[in-house]
Amino acid sequence: DAFDKQMSALREAYISWHLENHTENRGFFARDRSVFSDEDAETIMIKVVDLFYAENIHLRILPTDTFIASALVRQGVIPCSPISPTTGITVQAVEFYRVARQHNPHFSIQAYVKTMCDLQGVQFRAYLSRQFSIAYDVYLQILTNVNTLVHAAIGRNDPDWRLKHACPACMYTLTGEAPLKFSMLYTKDGNDSLKRVLKQRIGDSDLDDTTAFAHRSCELPTTQFVGGDRYLTRDYIDGFVGDSPVDMLADDNEDNPCAGRWKNMRDEKTKKMWGVFDESGIFMAVCRHGFSLVIADMVQSGEQ
Repeated sequence: DAFDKQMSALREAYISWHLENHTENRGFFARDRSVFSDEDAETIMIKVVDLFYAENIHLRILPTDTFIASALVRQGVIPCSPISPTTGITVQAVEFYRVARQHNPHFSIQAYVKTMCDLQGVQFRAYLSRQFSIAYDVYLQILTNVNTLVHAAIGRNDPDWRLKHACPACMYTLTGEAPLKFSMLYTKDGNDSLKRVLKQRIGDSDLDDTTAFAHRSCELPTTQFVGGDRYLTRDYIDGFVGDSPVDMLADDNEDNPCAGRWKNMRDEKTKKMWGVFDESGIFMAVCRHGFSLVIADMVQSGEQ
């Protein structure tokens, strides 16, 4: 929540840093050290972690800096704490992981941090992964805020703009093109590869009612969210929850040839399993060319 209150300042600090360093290909510690020192400016001692090197250095805090965190971001360092940071990860190190994970989604934060530890000759500690995870989440939120400004500047801030232009082949129409019988073909399905077990409080494991302990998670609540309209929010999805869902396998559907084969709607077979998980996977829609349209997170439920 503290990072959220500082996000506008962090966004402006990142834009300032990127404007000054967008053509700079050298690493953080390869730059002129004089930019970090100023006798007239207040400084803060921070352990700056890069991909191949880490060092305790003094970073400047200018009178124009709104927060300490924004002062670090302005100098290319993502803080691991919003109030009194003692460690920060360079933008280059975080960006390297972001790009690498786009090409290999199985590349975990722990594996990347262990790689950095090996390259720097230090012993891996579990808290290092947590520090990097915090910095990575902050970095993604900053990029989301920057993209929001860019889309507003070029006129793409309409809530449905991305969905209307998700696939050029499906959405765009050529001059004189004959209308198709079906203007667009898409499919939707769920996947349970992204299940996440609900971490209960001690003493709640003997509760039988899944809805009773669903709100007894031992994890701290988070205010983080995925920007844009690709991921449907929980509040939006909860608006479609009914007390009595329609039974698609009712016996009166004698003319339905799929009734005997459709098994993923059998609540009695899946209720116990879904009760273990807080998130049971994702449900997404894609067009025939493979472009994702919308994605929903299945929270405390299956495909219903």
